[in-house]
Amino acid sequence: MMVLYILCLILIFFTIEYSVLCSSYKKAAHNNGQKRDVIIALGYPAKKDGSMSPILRERIKKAAKLYHEGIAGVIICTGAAVANNYVEADVMAQALIELGVPDCSIIREKFATGTYENLVNSKKIMQDRGLKTAVIVSSPWHLRKASSYAYKIEIDHLVENSKFPHEYLIIGVGLIYFYLYTQMFVNLLRNQKGKQKS
Repeated sequence: MMVLYILCLILIFFTIEYSVLCSSYKKAAHNNGQKRDVIIALGYPAKKDGSMSPILRERIKKAAKLYHEGIAGVIICTGAAVANNYVEADVMAQALIELGVPDCSIIREKFATGTYENLVNSKKIMQDRGLKTAVIVSSPWHLRKASSYAYKIEIDHLVENSKFPHEYLIIGVGLIYFYLYTQMFVNLLRNQKGKQKS
């Protein structure tokens, strides 16, 4: 019975947390087939052997699908070697080439170590190349965070979510959502405390 109470408390906490985050972190609408100048595929660490992790694989499959549908003619692959020695942008670019995307349509951004840097560096690339609009591709649980950062740095964007990796059980996906949204909630509280001190 105690386990049930704990699970209910966790569910209540997550519901409150999710409501606060939805009102505080703005997320763009889904692209729904609109033409954009560029697709920004956000990185995720590769496996230890350099092959694509399930999360990264699904993001790349979505970016390639959008490219082949003619949504945009350029894809920015963004991400450094964060969790191991494999640069996420290079791993993604190779996978995109294997999925039929020409190398000349891929831009590798190899320096970002987190979501905010992914988007700041992508915006710089967009400005340098005269690209005005973007569709950001990431995992469903990651899009709110990515989109709120894109709004903050004024990227004209819409979003597209990749599929859940079939290797992950629904409980695992729930834990990912819970972890990420708790992290965002804590950051929101820190920002509020910082504003009160100012």
